Amino acid sequence: MYKLEILHHPYNPTDLEEIFAINQANIPEVGNIDHIDRLKRLIDWSCHLIVVRDKEIAGFIILMRENQSYESLNYEFFNSQGYPFLYVDRIAIKEEHRRKGLGHMIYSKTIEIAEELNLPTCCEVNTLPKNEPSLAFHDSFGFEDVGTKDYEDHSVVFLRKSPS
Repeated sequence: MYKLEILHHPYNPTDLEEIFAINQANIPEVGNIDHIDRLKRLIDWSCHLIVVRDKEIAGFIILMRENQSYESLNYEFFNSQGYPFLYVDRIAIKEEHRRKGLGHMIYSKTIEIAEELNLPTCCEVNTLPKNEPSLAFHDSFGFEDVGTKDYEDHSVVFLRKSPS
């Protein structure tokens, strides 16, 4: 049985190792993290780290608020808009746990947190190469296109879901 859990400092080193392994197994859908210390810094910048567990961590999401020292161009797009937000930095689920509703479970909790804070939920999705499943997934939650960006090797659409 899956359960959602919001992790708090200090993190269990085993949890960090599992999250790191899940992230690396989900490249290129999520960005590469070159070292577990980098993952720890990302989590330290985050406002929420949510995991889904069965017997092990099956998936995770890292959420950030505005005005962090995070050097992501995608994150900076939302920072430049001048409003507070809850940013989905990355979400990843282990291959053997996919297609079981975990992404929906994690996003439902994320949107609940954003609504409690009266914040929009923000993220980006690849459009080149086109990530059709992710675009459809975000559309099902009511995310709206608020911009695009072309990079040398890929393109993204910036998405936002306003609080209800």
